[in-house]
Amino acid sequence: MKRQYIYIIAILASAVMMTSCEKWLDETANSEIREEAHFSTEEGFRQSLIGCYINMTDNALYGKDLSWGMVEMMARQFTPYALAGSTAGDYYLQNYGFTATSAVSRIEATWAQAYNVIANANAALANIDAKKGIMDPINYNVFKGEFLAIRAYMHFELMRLFGYGNWAGRKSEIDGKYAVPYVTVVSKNPVPQVKSQEFFKLLIADLEAAAELLGESDPLTGKKAWNEYADVNIDGFYNFRSLHLNYYAVKALMARAYLWEGSADSKVKALAAAEEVIEKYFSSGDNLDSYNVTRWMSDTDYNTYPAMALEQIFALNINPDKFTNATSAYLKANYVDTDLSVYYLTTDATVALYENSSTDYRLTKLLYHQPDGINAGYAPLKLQQNTSYNKNYSNRVALIRMPEMYYIAAECYLAQGNVAKALELLTVVRNQRGVYDELNAEMSVEEAQNEIKKEYHKEFLCEGVMFYYYKRTGAETLPLWEGTVGDEQYVLPYPTFEIQNGRIQ
Repeated sequence: MKRQYIYIIAILASAVMMTSCEKWLDETANSEIREEAHFSTEEGFRQSLIGCYINMTDNALYGKDLSWGMVEMMARQFTPYALAGSTAGDYYLQNYGFTATSAVSRIEATWAQAYNVIANANAALANIDAKKGIMDPINYNVFKGEFLAIRAYMHFELMRLFGYGNWAGRKSEIDGKYAVPYVTVVSKNPVPQVKSQEFFKLLIADLEAAAELLGESDPLTGKKAWNEYADVNIDGFYNFRSLHLNYYAVKALMARAYLWEGSADSKVKALAAAEEVIEKYFSSGDNLDSYNVTRWMSDTDYNTYPAMALEQIFALNINPDKFTNATSAYLKANYVDTDLSVYYLTTDATVALYENSSTDYRLTKLLYHQPDGINAGYAPLKLQQNTSYNKNYSNRVALIRMPEMYYIAAECYLAQGNVAKALELLTVVRNQRGVYDELNAEMSVEEAQNEIKKEYHKEFLCEGVMFYYYKRTGAETLPLWEGTVGDEQYVLPYPTFEIQNGRIQ
C-alpha cells in the first residue's frame, strides 16, 4: 500500500535554499502533507527536491557523520581518543567497537536517515511521470534526474558502509553476498535483498537515467542558452549547481561506483566518466562562475574558501547555527589540553603525512600549528568558520571534489599499466597544492598506487573519503592502528531490527 503522507524535515540548510523554501516551510512546519495534493503542482516537486538535500544535512548524514565525523573516526584520520564520557561514541567508532551502545545509536541513525532520504526521493519519482504534462520540460528533466541521482547516491553510500569492500580483489566472494536493500518503491513491505552484482546494476541504471535527463537540461552542459532558464529559475534555483547533484556530479559518482566494482571493464568506464568531468571543469575554458565551480584554488583563495569551495563538484550547505553546534567541540584551531574532543594530529604524524614539505598548501594553509601544551600538533582549518570567509561559500561540506577525479583517473591508468599518465595526473594536483618535487618516473605500478594513497590522505582530511579508499582497496593496515584490519573493522553491522526482519549481511 502506498504511503498516504510524505514527511520532509524542515531544516533551513542555506541562504540559497532558505529563500525558495521559506513560504513552503512556514505553511507546513509540524504538519503532514498529503501526497496527492503535494504533487499536484510543479512547485511540490521542487520543494520535495530541496527537502531531500536538507535531509542530507542531518548530523547522521553529511552534517557530521558521513563527512567529517564517524567515517573520519573509522579512517583513523586524527590522534586517537582516550575513553571518556564526552567522547565515548567517537572512541568506540575509532576503535571499531560497533556493538557499544553509543556507537550503535550513531550507526542506526545513519541507516534510518539515509533510507528516509531515499523514501522521499521515491515518493516524488512515483508521481512525477503522471505530472509531466503540467511541468516545464526543463524542470521535469532536472527534477527527475536529481531524484534518481539522490536515490543512487544514498544507496551507494549505504553499500560502502554496510556492505563489503575490495570487490576487485575477491569478486567471486562478493558476487555471492547480499547487498543492502535497493529500494525503488514506497511500500510498507520490506524490499527483497539482491546480490551485490544486481545491486550494482540497479545503481548504474539509476545513474545512467539521471545522466540522460540532466544531460538534456542541466545548465552546466551548455546545451541550452541561459535565457531559456528565465521562467524556471525561481529564486535562483538553477544558479548554484554544485549544491545539487548536477550532470557532472552524476558522472563523478559513476566514476566512484565503477572504480568500487573494480573489474577491468568498470575501470575503463570509471576513467571515461572521470575524464569527462575533468575536461569540462578544468580544461574546457567555459565560464562556470554562475554555477560555483570555476577553477583550481589559488594560493590566496585558502584565506577565503578554506573548504575549497571553488573545486566542489557537489556539496551541501549546512544551516550556520547547526553547523557551528556540531563542529564546536571537534574543530578548533586554538585548542587546549582540556579539549578532549578536538581533532588534531601530532607534529610527528603531520610531518610524516606531508613528507616534511614546507610548501604544501594542505599543510601550510589548511592546518593550524598549535606548538605548546600536552596536545601540541596540527588542527584542521578546512571546516572552520570565520567572518572573513566568503559568505556564499561558508558552511559548506564537500561531497565530491575535483582532485578525486584526477586520482580515480590515475588509478584507472595504472590498471592499464600506464604509470607515466597516472603520475602526470598526480602531478597536476600536487602542483596546484604548491608541491613541485618530481615523482620518480621509474616507479612501479605498486609504488605509483602508494603515491595515489598518500595524495588521497593529504587531500581529504575532514571530508569522509579515506575510510572508503582503504575499504575499497582492501588495505590491511591503517594509520595510528596496531594490527591488521578486515571486514570486522570495515563493515558496519545492520541495525538489529533489520536482522530481525530477515535481512542478510
